Amino acid sequence: MKKKILIVDDSPTLRASVNFVLSGSGFNVLQAENGEDGLKKLEEVRESKQRINLIISDINMPKMNGIEFLKAVKDSRSSARFIPVIILTTEKEAALKQKGREYGAAGWMTKPFTPEILLSVVKKFIR
Repeated sequence: MKKKILIVDDSPTLRASVNFVLSGSGFNVLQAENGEDGLKKLEEVRESKQRINLIISDINMPKMNGIEFLKAVKDSRSSARFIPVIILTTEKEAALKQKGREYGAAGWMTKPFTPEILLSVVKKFIR
């Protein structure tokens, strides 16, 4: 069975780029346009008795940003709390990275990304 990855980013272009790289490497990719949509997608997958293996999320998004999304995913009551989350963002600020780690981010990548580096990072979390 293909491993499933959820991409949460408000940029359709970025989602399409990440989807292209990951689906081309055999992953099943779901897409969400912000944190709220990401939480909905996680719930839909849970209700269908399927499993997300990894989440890749941006920070700067409307409705619910990446930090708020990360906090919701990693909440002790969340059924998704054990899914690794990689932040993929333009943000490079050390304090923001620290906040991401504190809230449970497993990794931090900055945009733009290369397909090789993205796949290398993803494969560290999905075997």
